[in-house]
Amino acid sequence: MNAAFDHCVIDIADDTVIYAPAASVLAVVGDSSTWRRWWPDLMLEVYSDRGNKGLRWTVSGSLVGSSEIWLEPLASHTSGPAATIVHYYLRATPTRAGSEIVPRAATNSVREQREVHKLRERHVLAWKRTIWGLKDSLESSYD
Repeated sequence: MNAAFDHCVIDIADDTVIYAPAASVLAVVGDSSTWRRWWPDLMLEVYSDRGNKGLRWTVSGSLVGSSEIWLEPLASHTSGPAATIVHYYLRATPTRAGSEIVPRAATNSVREQREVHKLRERHVLAWKRTIWGLKDSLESSYD
């Protein structure tokens, strides 16, 4: 394994329940134009299309690494609405200035740690806004 990828400084995992069928979530998640809206500073290339279970991508651009959206249908024990757990993962490292694929060398300075913390926080908050927007949109269709 490449030593540059032994430790990803951005490591995000999130699970969100959307009360809509997995096929409805996949219709949005599987559209590459959605990815450009959701992650405008990243370029995603599918390396594993898991069908109705979601997608895995290699990531380049402002970050380099991998990402995944895994869709897990939630079994309903009632006649209530279908639900899907959306599992999101982002494991990446900021790229070197002027490159979309070369990871930035880690210095572990206090300044860099603050920058990485802010970057991680920015990606977490952007994802939460994105997934909650999708949740609102899809769930309003099934009210």
